[in-house]
Amino acid sequence: MEITTEQLRLIREKFETNHFPRSLGIELDSIEQGRARLSLEVNQQHLQLAGIMHGGAIATLVDTAVAFAIVGASKPGARFTTIEMKVNYLRPISKGRVVADAKLIRDGRRIVVSDCDVFDSEGNLAAKGLVTYMRLDEAR
Repeated sequence: MEITTEQLRLIREKFETNHFPRSLGIELDSIEQGRARLSLEVNQQHLQLAGIMHGGAIATLVDTAVAFAIVGASKPGARFTTIEMKVNYLRPISKGRVVADAKLIRDGRRIVVSDCDVFDSEGNLAAKGLVTYMRLDEAR
C-alpha cells in the first residue's frame, strides 16, 4: 500500500497536533509504508546536567518515529499505543541534528514491533530502540 499525496498531507497535519514531541522540536522528515524518519536540532532544553542529550528526549524521538512508521502502514484513524520500549544509548550526543530512522519489523493484526536507529549529526549510531505497540482497533 503506497502512501498517497492526500494521506501524506493528513499525516503531516496530524503530526503538527502531536504536542509533546513538537514541544521538543521534533520534525517529521519523511514517511513511507512502515518507515519514518524524524529529527531534531539539539539545544539546551534537551541536555541533562552533564551536558549530553537527556535519555528521555532520545526515547521520545524513538517512540514518536515508531508511531509515525505505524501511521504510514495504517488506515487513517487507526489507534495504537506503546506497550514496551527498550533503548540502548550507545554514544553521547551534545549538539547538532539528531535523526531517528524507524522501520517496522512485524506489523501484525494486534502487535507491531519496530526497530529504530538514532544517529548523531556526524552519522554515528548513537542509540538503538526496539519498540512494541498494540493496535487498539483492527484498522490497518
